[in-house]
Order: sequence, then C-alpha cells, then structure tokens
Amino acid sequence: MLILIILFLTALAVLFAGLAQKRDLIQWLRMTGMALAVGVTGWGLLYGVPYGDRYAAMFQFDTFALAFTLTALLSTMLLFGFTRWGFRELHETLGDHYALILFSLCGALLMFSYSNMVMLFLGIEILSIPLYVLAGSRRDDLRSNEAALKYFLMGAFTTGILLFGIALVYGATASFDLNQIHAVIVANGHSPQMLSVGILLVLIGLCFKVSAVPFHFWAPDVYSGSPTIVTTFMATVVKTAGFAALYRLFGTAFVGAGEFWTTAVAMVAALTMTLANTTAIFQSNVKRMMAYSSIAHAGYLMLAVLVAGQPGAAGAVLFYTLTYSVATISAFACFLLVSEQNQDETFRAFNGLSKKQPLIAAAMAVAVLSLAGIPPTAGFFGKYFLFTAAFEKYPWLIVLAVINSAVSIYYYFKIIIAMYFSGEENAYEVHIPWGFRVAIAAGLVLTVLLTLMPGSVYGLI
Repeated sequence: MLILIILFLTALAVLFAGLAQKRDLIQWLRMTGMALAVGVTGWGLLYGVPYGDRYAAMFQFDTFALAFTLTALLSTMLLFGFTRWGFRELHETLGDHYALILFSLCGALLMFSYSNMVMLFLGIEILSIPLYVLAGSRRDDLRSNEAALKYFLMGAFTTGILLFGIALVYGATASFDLNQIHAVIVANGHSPQMLSVGILLVLIGLCFKVSAVPFHFWAPDVYSGSPTIVTTFMATVVKTAGFAALYRLFGTAFVGAGEFWTTAVAMVAALTMTLANTTAIFQSNVKRMMAYSSIAHAGYLMLAVLVAGQPGAAGAVLFYTLTYSVATISAFACFLLVSEQNQDETFRAFNGLSKKQPLIAAAMAVAVLSLAGIPPTAGFFGKYFLFTAAFEKYPWLIVLAVINSAVSIYYYFKIIIAMYFSGEENAYEVHIPWGFRVAIAAGLVLTVLLTLMPGSVYGLI
C-alpha cells in the first residue's frame, strides 16, 4: 500500500510542478518518487511487508505482487532515462505526460496485487484511461489521433465484455473474492454454464489488454501511431501488468476449471505467436515490426497462463517479462534516437550505424538478440524457463513456439544486417545526448546481469 501511495503522491506533485512549468523540479520529483518506490519494494521483498494484510479483502502486496511491482518500476525508471530527450519539445504539458504515466503505473500495481475482481477492473481502468490520453497527445499528428480513437473505442468495448464476464462469475459464485471463487469451483466444477461463459468473457477482455490474437488488431495501428515513449510503455509495463493479472486470476480463482479454459488459451497462444511472427516478416517500418514482435511475445507468455500455479511457472513469467521489458525499452530507445534524427522509420535508417555510433548499434544488437532468444542472452534464459515449465503438459505447443522463435530471427536480424553489413551509410549523423548514453548503458548492464544471474530473479517467487 505504501508503494501505491508514494507513486500517487509523486504523480500529483509532478502534475502541480508542471502547472508551474518547473522542468528541473519535474525531473527531480519523478526520479525521487520512483527511487523511493523501488526502495520500499526491495525492502518488502527482503524483509516482508508487515502492513500487507490491511487491505487483504481487496488487494494484497504479497511476494508475487512485489516482484512484478519491482519489474514495472525498474522498466519505468529505464524508460524515464530516455524521456528527458524524448519529451524535449514539451513545455506546458511536460508535467501532464509524466503524471499520466505515473497514474497508469498505479493501475498496474493494482493489477499485480488484486485479490478481488472489482479491484482488477479498477486497476485496468486506472491503467488504461491515462494511456488513451497519452496515445493522442500529439494533437497535430493524424496518426496519433487515429491511435487514440482506436485504442479508446476498442478499450471501451472490451471493458463492457470484461464487466459482463465478471458479473456472470459473480452470479455463479456469489463472490468477487478470488479464493472464494476458487472454493466454489472446486466444490461444483465449472457448472453452471453461466460460470463457463463468464470465464470466457473475462479471458477475452484480458486478451485484448495483452494484444493476443484474435484481439490484437488494434495494436499495430496504436503502437505505430502513438508517440514512441508511450508505445514503449504500452509494450512493456502494460503487457507485464496484463499477464500478471491473467496469471493471478487463472492460477487462483479459475484453476479448478482448467479443463474448460486451457484449450482456448492454448489455441490463443498458438495463433498469437504464429500470426504475429509471420506478419512481422513483411514489415518495412521498424516501429510496426516491433508492434508485431510485442504481439508474438504475448503468445509465448500465454504458455505461463496454461500452467499457472505450477512450480516454477510464476518465476518463469516474472523473468521473461523483465528480460523482455529491458530489451524492448532499449530497442525502442535506439529506434527513437535514430528515426527522429534521420526522419525515417524504416530499416534504412540503421544503415551503417555501427560505423558512426557503435554504442547505439551495440545496444540495439544486444536488445534484438535478447528478444530473439539467441544464447547466451537473457532472452534465451527467459524462453528456456518458460518453455520448460509448459513442456510436460503441452509439448506440441512448445515445438511450435521454438519454430516461431526461429522465424523471428529473420526479421530481428534485418536491423543487425543494416547496422553492421549494409554497404550504404545514412547521410545523417546521429547525436547521442548524455542522458541517452547513461540510460543505454544502464539497459546493457541490466541485460548482462540478467544473463549472468538469471536465478536471482527466477527464484524470487
């Protein structure tokens, strides 16, 4: 609870500092608040949270919630390392942008810690509403307006489906509490039919939030049209929150009805990874390619939902989301720097980059190698933990996942080929601000640490 209060107060302070247009104060407040939140989260993981049971009827900051909270906080801090330059053109709205990101992060924390389905719904809305605004924050950009409209309309429509599902689950179990729902399902199975329909509708609602097929069609347009900083936040922190919520819900409340929903989740996982990787091959826009990459990783993470509650599954999804987030943020940061200075979002923008900016080229190469799961990067260990957790029950799905991982190498390596093996050189010189250098170095260090010590994260929960 203290972590949530710190982030909320930080968002308010940043918002009011933005009204006064105190740019340096905004930067100091947001990093101080995030550092305090990380410190409290780390303390809770090491020594336990004595105040954790105070709101147990609605949400609980247990080890699971704290571990995912730390992942989201570290991802956001890494992202903030790039925002000083990424938000350089903002003046009177700078505080609004930071505050909206922090408010959205508060919603993510509720999705990590909820123990009641009402709190799940509130967490999703608190997470989503600021993002509707941020997606359309470039008011003079038609693509940004289109992204905001599509995201809002689809989000509102899916919220109705999610609420209908929650209502049906309540009607069948007479409770919103996850443990009580689990007890009813264990006693009665997934009968009556109302409960089965409710579980299916809740699954549809959450699949939209994580952009899983066939509920992914909004993601490529929204990701490519939104400002790159906002896209990065949606592809990492929002996706982490969505899968933590899915894992907690299906590993606690609905685990007793597994014979009903596992087939549907398995089909969603297979379709998501296959369709996304196949479509990504044909993309010429790097940002759109990264959007399909994000969808593909959602397919891999659906494997954790299938084995939710099994030993090692929670650690696998935690490690995977952290390695994926660090690599994705690093890749988007390099893309932001190169594309904006070259005014080009295609692979051509990276031509000959290794000769002009070896640091950016190295950071981008490490990021895409990790996303592809090439050993011995952290991404390889993430896929290894995830695939081994699900292999015993779903060997056919793991074989398909390995094939799709091999397919993804093709489009990830397009960037590496352009940077290191292209005969052409881009005419533009890429300037690296000092903040970018620090943040890129931090991303590389995090990736190396996760590669060298994967068990330190995997064993947290």
